[in-house]
Amino acid sequence: MRLNDHRSCFKVDNFSYEKSALSQHIFSEHLLFFGEKLKNFDFGIIKQVAPRNLDRAEDSFIFSHVLKKMETIEVQKFPLMGSNMQYDTSTRSFIERQQPPKLDTTLEKVLHLLTDPHSAKVRERHTKAVKKICDKYQNGFYLKDLGLVYKVVESLVEHMKHDEHYTSSLVQIIMLSGKSFLKEKASDDAVYGKDLTEFLVKLVKLTELPKPMVQIAVTHCIGSLYCTPVPIYNDGPQACRHELNIKAIEDSNVVKIFATELKKMEDDTVYQEILHLLLFLSLSSSNCDCLLDMDIIDVISRNMVAACGSSNSKLLQLSVEVLWNVIEYGNPLKVQDRFETPAVVRSLYSTFCHFIQKAKTKQDLQLRNDVMSVTQVLVTRCPNAPLLECGFIKILTLVSTNSEVKTTDELMNGFSMKPQNDDFELKKAAWTTLIGLAENDAMRQVMIDVGLLTALFDYVKPNDSVCSVEWTSAQYEELQLQALSSLETLSPLCLEEYMREHGNTRLIMLLEWACLDCKSRHLTHSLTTPPDKGDYGGHGNSFFGEGGYQTRRAQLRYTVRVLLAVVRTGNENVVQDLCDQGLISSLLVVLKKYKDTQVPIELSILANTLLIMSLVCDTDSHRKATFGDEGVDLLLQFLSLDSGKFSSGLGYHKLLLSAVNAIWCCVSFMNQDLFLERGGIPILLDLLERCPPSMQNLVLGALLDLTEEARAVPHVVTWRGSGQKTAVSLLIQLWRAEEQAMGVKRDRNHVMTDPATPLQGVEQLMSDVSAQALSSTPTLAILDVADNMRAKIYAMLFRIGFENLPPVSAKDQITLTLIENYLDFKVGEVWEEIIAELMLDNITPIKSDREALKEIQTIIAAKSEAVRRHQMEILERESMVELEEEQMCYQQIKFNFKQWEQQNASRINFINKTSDYETLQMSKQRQSALAEKSKQEPPGIRDTVEHSTLLKMLTTTVHSGRHINVPLSDKPSIVSPHKVLPAISPTRSNERSVVTQ
Repeated sequence: MRLNDHRSCFKVDNFSYEKSALSQHIFSEHLLFFGEKLKNFDFGIIKQVAPRNLDRAEDSFIFSHVLKKMETIEVQKFPLMGSNMQYDTSTRSFIERQQPPKLDTTLEKVLHLLTDPHSAKVRERHTKAVKKICDKYQNGFYLKDLGLVYKVVESLVEHMKHDEHYTSSLVQIIMLSGKSFLKEKASDDAVYGKDLTEFLVKLVKLTELPKPMVQIAVTHCIGSLYCTPVPIYNDGPQACRHELNIKAIEDSNVVKIFATELKKMEDDTVYQEILHLLLFLSLSSSNCDCLLDMDIIDVISRNMVAACGSSNSKLLQLSVEVLWNVIEYGNPLKVQDRFETPAVVRSLYSTFCHFIQKAKTKQDLQLRNDVMSVTQVLVTRCPNAPLLECGFIKILTLVSTNSEVKTTDELMNGFSMKPQNDDFELKKAAWTTLIGLAENDAMRQVMIDVGLLTALFDYVKPNDSVCSVEWTSAQYEELQLQALSSLETLSPLCLEEYMREHGNTRLIMLLEWACLDCKSRHLTHSLTTPPDKGDYGGHGNSFFGEGGYQTRRAQLRYTVRVLLAVVRTGNENVVQDLCDQGLISSLLVVLKKYKDTQVPIELSILANTLLIMSLVCDTDSHRKATFGDEGVDLLLQFLSLDSGKFSSGLGYHKLLLSAVNAIWCCVSFMNQDLFLERGGIPILLDLLERCPPSMQNLVLGALLDLTEEARAVPHVVTWRGSGQKTAVSLLIQLWRAEEQAMGVKRDRNHVMTDPATPLQGVEQLMSDVSAQALSSTPTLAILDVADNMRAKIYAMLFRIGFENLPPVSAKDQITLTLIENYLDFKVGEVWEEIIAELMLDNITPIKSDREALKEIQTIIAAKSEAVRRHQMEILERESMVELEEEQMCYQQIKFNFKQWEQQNASRINFINKTSDYETLQMSKQRQSALAEKSKQEPPGIRDTVEHSTLLKMLTTTVHSGRHINVPLSDKPSIVSPHKVLPAISPTRSNERSVVTQ
């Protein structure tokens, strides 16, 4: 073989070799095995010939040695030729080349080509082979080939260390790995899942190479696997599930590798690409936890501040969004540990101040609002973040009050709110953030000092028209409603500043304005025509404006809520000032206006209004008098709501609870007589009968409070509910339902089954006295009085009187016996707990106390046994009564049956007489004989002539009266023996009347 300048004769560009046929054949058809076929340096010198005879000697060597060993290729002669000839095995001749030869592009052969030492310097062939691989696996590699794919990657990395031209080939393989891997079997997802995880870990470690192209390719590869949906191919192998790719990325913890590289990354482009990838990976809580563990938050924060100076808006946007995702999806404890550091908060503060001073473009304004949103989320997740120490609270307050409160602070130089959406959203977000921090005294003081309360009260005024130059009408309404919502939280915390801003006056004026009727604006009105007073209609935008379109209900709802928050503080000076300005009269107007509503927002307004009334009138008789007749009438109307509306979900249950609460606070002892005259007690009893079980305790408590006056008891006694149910029966029914819910031991007739525990439920039986640590803690027997309605039912029946109760059933009498002895049983429970506590504390009473305790236990046991015996006697009496009723029923049935038999026999006899003449004659004779026997002969008259009183040829067979009823139907009717026969009725219109002479 040739040694002189041998390799230089191979032309990769046109796939040719200019010397011999064998070399041409090997180069064209067996490129991948080139290193094995041509080992010039290993063979050494075979034969020395002159240069002019070199070709002939080589051909002779081929025919004599090589062709005998080639079994797969039929070659008889390899003529000398150029690059445009190739051998055709079918015709066994050389033909002109038409196209470059097709390479064998299997992964094993490519790997062998890349790793063979004899082909180490054939870069062009390596590049071509890699390109063929990428073309063949254009839909992705197979899961089973992951090991070979990474070996190819490793080989290309080794080549790249010596030759930069291999970078493009490596990038091609990495980018192709970003496509979902293919599977030959359905089970490949489970079989090769672990291999995929290991492959991704090795692939991501390539970011350690100082090659920006490779680093960017790896980030794109992981991003494609994580975010791109899996395609579906019409034929051929399908891609693995997208969930498998996500799970492999999360299990491999590649986020940690990227975070490590991000810390030491100096190339801004690569840093930005990795950060872009982390933006998508941070949507997973596990990846966020990895980022928090790697302490990457400080790095991102520092680089975010540095990007402000370079005006790299893309990097700023990515940094803000990554921080946002980590705060929102990360572990709360880890988020607090990382984000409550002064460095991170100071970075956010610096970025926010940068945008406040220099934001001009639309993109900068949006980035500024994003930083505001991150701060808002940070406040929610990290309440102990040093916002006050870093000056964040002050700058937020200055921004939120910019258009209402003038300031000379240097931080606000060049900043002003404009009527544009970005500034509008910034103001709302700043208010929301500050109100979330208002519970902190130090932060709240900074807000007040800067003027937040003043700015909020600037919106508490009637807005009949567009009142602001800075904002449109819709924007002003949203700000007004949010300001009212903010005052609901802030006003109770700073009442002095609230009174200094004349908050009561402002709220009363806004309340009266909101109660005015809203007239619809006609379409014929010009848009430039200012609306008249009373013509304002809300826009209904945003969360706060829900339900307020073309009305003032939204303003009214939040005004009432602010008033409720202020009144709940219990500050008598503030409440008195409100009442002096006509609060109760204004609230009565609200109640009267919406008394017949079915709108949820209006029901909420009514419920809050009644709560304010209750708080204001609770301790002051003069205010109750102001509530007066009109208030009582409205209250009775609310208590008379249809029971079907309670569970409608519209808010009727809240209104009902507020109305019941108003009975205690606004009616008792002052308006009670008026309440009774208007039928309040029957209405409350009706409500007690139909309301849900969760409300019955409250309604019964209000009813019990009203019956402290003896005049109310007759109203209770005379009440009749559904099915003529009495109040006593209703209370007994509630008692049974309460004990059933508690799990008290009773049999099917509600008779006491365990005299030792006559009142105790399951929870009380399972409890232990030792669990009560403090002696001042109420025992379970005492807590039971407040937890259920039994004590109230006992008190109610006690006021009615157990002696003069209306008749009740035996079952109700059994329950009534328990109720009557409720107080004795409850006292016994308390004594039992006292004895148990003494034993638990190892305290031995003295002899007299022991005897007293023993006597108490004996009396309690005897009482329980007596009550149980009385219940059994009631049950036996009821059984006897039922037995007697049953016997009477059977007697009635027997009487009815006998009457039916007699009537049936009479009917049969009548039929026989009318159908058989002989029977008729016999009956006539028998009748005549009976008539003769019934005659009495007058004494002293023997020879007188007697005239017959019977008419001859008379066809009747019974004694005749003045009238005879003859039915129109000849078919007799059969009467059931089980029915009582009716009395004989007079002649009806469908019957004929025959007069006898």
